[in-house]
Amino acid sequence: MSDSSKHCDDYIEDETQPDCLRKFLDYTRAPAIEQTGHKPKLFADYQGKRVRVVMASRFGDVGISKSLNREYGYNDRVGLGSLTNFSKYRKTKTLKNFIGRKRLC
Repeated sequence: MSDSSKHCDDYIEDETQPDCLRKFLDYTRAPAIEQTGHKPKLFADYQGKRVRVVMASRFGDVGISKSLNREYGYNDRVGLGSLTNFSKYRKTKTLKNFIGRKRLC
């Protein structure tokens, strides 16, 4: 299955995916009664711009916002395969900032 047609739920158990992506999807795809604590933040690059991922749909796509401060509401819905550079940070972190750490998320 290509990444462009992969359902967002398929990424949750995929250990090759970034932890920040898997945690965000696990939280947002859980039933509302199980969503306790703070919703994890998730940022990514889309068509050369930094965006915030604000929701994961039961249809398998995600909602993204151009406003990095926005927690709810999205400008566009896209497949996860069209996003890159997932992070829980707003700004893109460089490898230099993470010397000695295991993951970039």
